Order: sequence, then C-alpha cells, then structure tokens
Amino acid sequence: MFWVIDDEGEQLKKVIQIPTIKDDGSGYDKILSIAQAVFDDPYHHFDFDFSRCAIIDHNAVVMLGALARYVDYHNNQMKISRAMLSPIRSAANVAGVMFLVDTMGSAVRERLIENNFLSHFSSGSLNGYPVGGYLGYREHNYLQDADKIADHLQNEWLSAAKLRLSDKLKPAITSRILEVFSNAYGHGVSIQDMKTMGVYSCGHFSNKDKTLNISVLDFGPGIVSNVQRVRGGMSSVDAMKWALVKGNSTRTDSRISDIPRGLGLDLLHNFVHVNGGELRIYSNDVKVISSKATGLVVEESAGYLRGTLVSIKINCDDRYYRFTSEAETTQHKYF
Repeated sequence: MFWVIDDEGEQLKKVIQIPTIKDDGSGYDKILSIAQAVFDDPYHHFDFDFSRCAIIDHNAVVMLGALARYVDYHNNQMKISRAMLSPIRSAANVAGVMFLVDTMGSAVRERLIENNFLSHFSSGSLNGYPVGGYLGYREHNYLQDADKIADHLQNEWLSAAKLRLSDKLKPAITSRILEVFSNAYGHGVSIQDMKTMGVYSCGHFSNKDKTLNISVLDFGPGIVSNVQRVRGGMSSVDAMKWALVKGNSTRTDSRISDIPRGLGLDLLHNFVHVNGGELRIYSNDVKVISSKATGLVVEESAGYLRGTLVSIKINCDDRYYRFTSEAETTQHKYF
C-alpha cells in the first residue's frame, strides 16, 4: 500500500496493490491483511491496483466487494455529519473505492465479469439476484432475501449437474448454509445497518478442478466478540469452540429465543470430511479449518477480521451422497 500525494503534500488517496489470491491458507491471510489496511483508516479514497494479481478467487472477490461498500458507508456517514455541522459549506469530497480495471490482466478481468462483480460497481444499481443462474458475487441487504438465497443455493449452487445428493440431504445442506446467512443477519449486521452494509457472498464452480465454493461475509461484531460479550471470561479460541457446539447461541431476539441456534455447521463439518472438501471460518482473531486432512482445527488467526467470513469448498465427483438413515438401494457413498 502507498499514498498518492498532491503538490502541497496532502494525502489524496491510498493505493492498495492486490496480489494473486487463491482459495488457500496464504490467500486468506492476504485478504485479512487488505481488510486490516482499510479498517485502520477507512475515511479515504482507495484505488485497488491489480497489476500484480494473476489470479483472484471467490474469497478475495467477496472481501473486496464488501470493503468497497464499507468505505462507501463510513464516508457517506462522515459527509452527512459534516453537512449537518456546516450546511452552508459543501462537504469534503466523498471518498470511496476505485477498481482499476485497466491494471487487470485478462484472466482477472474475465473472472470479475463472469461472476458479475464489476457490474455492481458500475453506473446504475443492480439487484442482488438478477435474472440468471450465475454463481458469483451477490449483495444481500434484506433478511427477506432468505427465499431467494435458498432457491439459489438448492437449484443453482447445488444443482444436480454438479453434485448428486439425496432428496433429504440436499435441503439439509441448503438449510445449514442458509443458517450462515441467518447468523450473519442476527449476530453480525444490525437491523439499522442492514440496508447500507449488508451481507455478502460469492459462489464459484471450477470446471477444471470440479470444486464448488461459496464464501459468506459480514462486518458485524464477529462470532468471538459476541460470545465473549454474552459469556465473558473466555479466551478467543475457547469462545469460538463454544460457538461451534450445536445449540449454543448468542442470539437475543426475543421472538425466537426459545429456539436453540448455533452456527449450524455440524452437518457441513461432517459432509466436507466425507466429501474431501473444506470448511473455513475467520472471525475476529480466530480461524477454523475443517477438512478430512486436518480434522477440526480452531486456533488464533494471522490477522484480525472485524466480522465473520465463512467459506465452504465441496468436491463435485460422481458419487451419490445421502444420510445413513436413508434406505440403501444401491452401493452409494453416505455418511
């Protein structure tokens, strides 16, 4: 990152060099570092320069989009405050994020067009669920999006052409992923900020690797902070471990307080183990990695995230997946 300075020595904008970011441990460390640079001082204009970026995966896409909205939100709030204090004098120039398209290589540019990312930041508004079955970047500003999210997950993301799931398992996986969105709304972004900051997601299907991915991100207080606020006296790692236990919840909404609610990841944790996929959670100063190779790992993260990022990777193979309780009629893969 570096500053652009005018002739009088005033800092005009920050330029952040976006590196190559893959869906791996190093890639997540990189996006946490970028997020921290923005969180440290969001009241500026940022240029995101992609001249050093050869590959950009869905985890980076969802983070960059959310950071752009985060900067817009905070600078618009500052503009309103300044205008109220001095309505005669015009407010300072509105800061924001500029994605420098001319610095993008063809592979990066095509990926951002393919997943409908760039259209969200071009002129005019775009509904989070435009017509079409693309797996890409989406902005969820209303809890009422739940039906649309569920339909997208079950019929487009988990389509039969990608993965063979039983009629019982498919909606069960959908509901667990939907719970990730629900927790982001209920525990993360407040109702007041929902329309302005929202929850963000980006899905991707790699035809080359036959992997199905989705990342869900919010900039709320974060899982660890919420648990520590309610439970108190717990280390960050212990707070995350508590949140992962089925039924544990920090939700205080009186309308549904009688319903046990956790992160809803127990089934996903089991499924990615059988499937050979991966589940990652980054929230505050803790990360969770769940896979067949690593088991369940909960440890301190290399960076700090003001919010929660959940990423799921599923292998799309030719096996058929079902619950063990379902009647076995043929030799299928199950758990």
